[in-house]
Amino acid sequence: MNQITALSDKTILITRPDGRELNLRKLIEQAGGKVIHYPVITIQPPPELDIEQLIPLREKLHSFTMAIFISPTAVEQTQIYFPVLPEHFTIVAIGSKTGKALQQQNLQVDLEATGQDTESLLKDPLFQMPKIEGQRILIFRGNGGRALLGDTLIRRGAQVRYVETYQRELPHRPPLTEQQVAKLDAITISSNEGLDNLVTLMEDPSLLIDIPLVVPSSRAQTLARQHGFKHIILAENATDEAVIAALTSYLASSEKTPADSHL
Repeated sequence: MNQITALSDKTILITRPDGRELNLRKLIEQAGGKVIHYPVITIQPPPELDIEQLIPLREKLHSFTMAIFISPTAVEQTQIYFPVLPEHFTIVAIGSKTGKALQQQNLQVDLEATGQDTESLLKDPLFQMPKIEGQRILIFRGNGGRALLGDTLIRRGAQVRYVETYQRELPHRPPLTEQQVAKLDAITISSNEGLDNLVTLMEDPSLLIDIPLVVPSSRAQTLARQHGFKHIILAENATDEAVIAALTSYLASSEKTPADSHL
């Protein structure tokens, strides 16, 4: 089965925020599939108090040496509050999508995490002692992100400040109907928070556990098991291409077992 028709007559649930689903939707439809978009995260501006604290930072940007961007949303939202970054900054992107978002803002990417995640970034030679010692680093992200990156860099001798330029919220929306669920051949999620929100939004999450679930990381795979999902497809990473490859391989397989699939 070639990739052009690999998803023919298959219906895939995309759970990304509004506007973040467009490219994945296009790839699924090009492969012959259909999409139900059910956003499980809403992107909002930071609280007013946090915005007031962001503004004075503009005058202090020159004292930092590196900017790390966690996601494409972090790139876009940061441009609202910090439209100009110092030329001496080392610009770092976690994931190729984040790197592309930076390039679209005419920001030169000096380093992109090869594995699309924090763990791979922390293995890069630039982030080892003694090179990272004394670096003054800004981490641009949404509210309440993982502490792993900042905590590790601090232990390695860097000075770290989180800059939270947006907040992620659970949307107010009705659960998927039984009719919608019955149409689904697979579900895609992009983060642990997204998976938790999907389960929260469903009045009866057990309706979903028999549907193949594509996850972007081993962390998400573990969480999916905890939520009771029976068919968990581990994509190589969180990129749209990796999601399509995982879907294609799984749905093309003639044998489907309850065991997890590592694709």
